[in-house]
Amino acid sequence: MNAIDSADSFWGSSTSRANFCEIDYAVSRYIAEFVNSLTNVVYSKIPEVIYGLYGLRQLRRKADKHGDSLRALPYWGLIAVGLCSFAFHLSLKYHTQMMDDLSMHFASTPVLHRVLTANSNRRDSIVVAIVLASMLLFLVTFHVITDELVLHSVSFVGTVTVIGAHTIRLVNSRTLPGSAARRQIWGMVRFGATIFNLGYWLWLIDQWACGFLTRARETIGLPWAFALELHGWWHIYTGIGAYIFIAVVDHLVAGEDLRDIQQSFAWPASWASTSVFTGRESAVDKDVSEKQK
Repeated sequence: MNAIDSADSFWGSSTSRANFCEIDYAVSRYIAEFVNSLTNVVYSKIPEVIYGLYGLRQLRRKADKHGDSLRALPYWGLIAVGLCSFAFHLSLKYHTQMMDDLSMHFASTPVLHRVLTANSNRRDSIVVAIVLASMLLFLVTFHVITDELVLHSVSFVGTVTVIGAHTIRLVNSRTLPGSAARRQIWGMVRFGATIFNLGYWLWLIDQWACGFLTRARETIGLPWAFALELHGWWHIYTGIGAYIFIAVVDHLVAGEDLRDIQQSFAWPASWASTSVFTGRESAVDKDVSEKQK
């Protein structure tokens, strides 16, 4: 793949601190990282824009029963991540990098608030919201001023970890033991965690083995070389995982009917609810499920 000099590109020289293993402007002078941009539009936005729009559509259909507009924030955040990530990989500019970085926090913080306040009264929920907003404001200010990546990464991973732990508690507290609903929700949670972590490891490998991956892509050539753009796979897998956790948390916290889970979630979450990720159903579980019907 013959790349042009970034100074001759449509966007000019790169000003972002972050840059990934994909060769810049290898396909077009208008697109800095072709695959990383493409996976934020085509797949994504299966996982971000399309999944976000699907979630908003589902909320609109349920508006007569669950009219809380705050429920829409995580889905809008998911859409923002897709669009901002596309803008960053398209141009590799400082301001689009900030948009990409900060959109991740604006998407995850409302979900964190929901899991932390699932059993709280309105006053406590407001207090937690103020605390989280203050922490987010500090993080945004610090990150924009210093352009550092460590606190940004650590805080995001920490947020995702807390969301995951509290999601497990929600599943156990808001579904009946041995019920089909619990098994289906667990199937989605396990699948979401697995694919999110797979994306994270591909992101690490893309950094650690960049030299090897670059040589391998040059050897096999296009279009198969695109399969080794591991940061693009990170976009796809984490987008799917993020949607699943947002939708599961929303479903559980809102106390919605769990008897028709497959119709409430987009693919592959709906598939995961009946897949091997649900685990094996014991004879006791079958008996409990029959009694609950």
